[in-house]
Amino acid sequence: MSWNGRAAAVDVEALAGTKLFLLAGEWFREPGVPARRDEVVTVVAIHRETVSGRVWVKGHVCRLQDAPDCGTGSCFEHQVLATAISRNLAGQR
Repeated sequence: MSWNGRAAAVDVEALAGTKLFLLAGEWFREPGVPARRDEVVTVVAIHRETVSGRVWVKGHVCRLQDAPDCGTGSCFEHQVLATAISRNLAGQR
């Protein structure tokens, strides 16, 4: 990972459909602005290039089983700390 603000590749591979439990402060409503609430995201795709330890995650926060077409390919597209994804994939959440 890169800690100096430059882009670097990171090894966080979550398959589509993987659920991530993200804590407030681990994802960003807009670049540089941490979210203030926890969120459960069903992954659509993760961009593996990091910037300042964050990657772009596309996914769903809607209940797809209740509303199979939420109207978009993803209703969550935000930067997420790569370490938060790693913790989820390691079963620490």
